[in-house]
Amino acid sequence: MLAQKHMETALPGYTERLFTEAAVAGARIRIVDNILTGSEIHGCERNNVLRWRIAPNQISAPGLLGDQTRYIPFGKLMFFPAGVPFRTRAFVNSEQNRNLICSFDNELNDMISNASSEWQGAQLERCLDVNCGRIDVAMQRLVHEMTRPGFASELMLESLVMSIAVDLTRYFKDLSLAQEPDPSRIKSVSDAHLKRVTDYIENAREGVPTSAKLAELCGMTPSSFRQRFKLATGKSIHAYVEEVRLARAKSFLANSEMSMKEIAYELGFTHQATFTSSFRRATGVTPSRYRLMHWN
Repeated sequence: MLAQKHMETALPGYTERLFTEAAVAGARIRIVDNILTGSEIHGCERNNVLRWRIAPNQISAPGLLGDQTRYIPFGKLMFFPAGVPFRTRAFVNSEQNRNLICSFDNELNDMISNASSEWQGAQLERCLDVNCGRIDVAMQRLVHEMTRPGFASELMLESLVMSIAVDLTRYFKDLSLAQEPDPSRIKSVSDAHLKRVTDYIENAREGVPTSAKLAELCGMTPSSFRQRFKLATGKSIHAYVEEVRLARAKSFLANSEMSMKEIAYELGFTHQATFTSSFRRATGVTPSRYRLMHWN
């Protein structure tokens, strides 16, 4: 739902003034004004975050991500990968800019994370100036829908967010293929770690575990864990988790009297409608139809 709050939050190097926000399946969307003090800005996002600067066209200080040493000028469209530190140089003067911020979570956050086995090199350099016309247009449409909501606004926001997440994943996957590491130099997940992870996934309740959480179980970084898991199983962690979630959904539908809303919540979907559309894409039938087929 859309909400206008006009709240202010003090952050390192600037104050963030919230203009409006909306929560949809897979993301939190905000329009904020950043009032910069002129000093450096630094931080680290917990989830994958995409920013589109509404105004002005340029800002005075460049930035860098992770272990990069070269500062890059910010474009209008900027992506900050989860868990990758960022910083800027000091700004020339105090200044103000307005941004649309899309913070991804749950399955969309994991899908984007899986676009890269390691956030490094060319990918990190491209993060601060993402050059993708489709995403740029979709972000502009998000701004319009956030400021001038119309019929079925929540559905429109959700559709735009899904489109942006897919295009963002494709964008960075293309860069990842150009610098794919030599598989012969990657060690797979050990049998003990693999069993710990698969047991955790198959017994998870009230949501889908993130790749960061699964990596933590094995004492690895998320990027290293994703590489090793794929080498051991032949599947990405995202694909494996989706397979398990689909199997659990089928079991709930065929063997329990849980409502569709209860099943969606148990599987980590924000809305029942999102669960229904996801299940239908995977099986070709709606959850209700699947239940009828297996109860009769």
